[in-house]
Amino acid sequence: MATVTRAPGVNGDQRTRLPVPTRDRRPALAALALLLVLGGALASTLLVLRSGDRVEVLVAATDIAPGQTVTADDFTTAQVAADGASFVQAEARDNFVGTSATVGIPAGTLINNVMFQAGTVVPDDADVVGLVLTPQQRPAGPIGQGDVVRLFLVPRGDQLAGSGAEGSELVSAARVVESVDGGNQGLSLSVLVPSDDASAVVAGSATGQVAVTRLADDTEPVVDFATQNQD
Repeated sequence: MATVTRAPGVNGDQRTRLPVPTRDRRPALAALALLLVLGGALASTLLVLRSGDRVEVLVAATDIAPGQTVTADDFTTAQVAADGASFVQAEARDNFVGTSATVGIPAGTLINNVMFQAGTVVPDDADVVGLVLTPQQRPAGPIGQGDVVRLFLVPRGDQLAGSGAEGSELVSAARVVESVDGGNQGLSLSVLVPSDDASAVVAGSATGQVAVTRLADDTEPVVDFATQNQD
């Protein structure tokens, strides 16, 4: 039961003061909670809408070596956010078929225009020369397209016995343009070399006197493929 208090009146008489009820704050808290819930729902909706704004883009289906001429099978597609990094939309695939890679492209990489160039990518100061190597003229491990190798001119077998002859370096670092393992026929390589060294490499290759070693993946070749943007 509420207690009734009396306060003095103006003329000293006693007047009755009614008790003041305590203010209930629960409706205000409920309204605030509702606003927070609605705000969270709106944010979630925006995130869902943003994640749904995606486009289909070109992706490298396999590892693509520098200088490799690509086909439609070298590409696949993926869905990415529309405001993501630089990419090429999937419908542009035909524009890239037949172009040459200007850099090494790992499988799964998003394709962009600077990675390919129409036509040849061999610079003016370089030539592509061919080699056929026996197991004795190369390392046991694989040498693939895009690798970098060092070329040596080695004496023929009939020059070695008792001569003390040693090999000499032809090209310190050359990019492998193409690699074909012919089994018993040997490993065939096409390599990109400076034009000034091409004649010596060709002469050594013709007499079976060129040997190669494989260099580290991050080795820069003496000359490399041209790198200009595709129009």
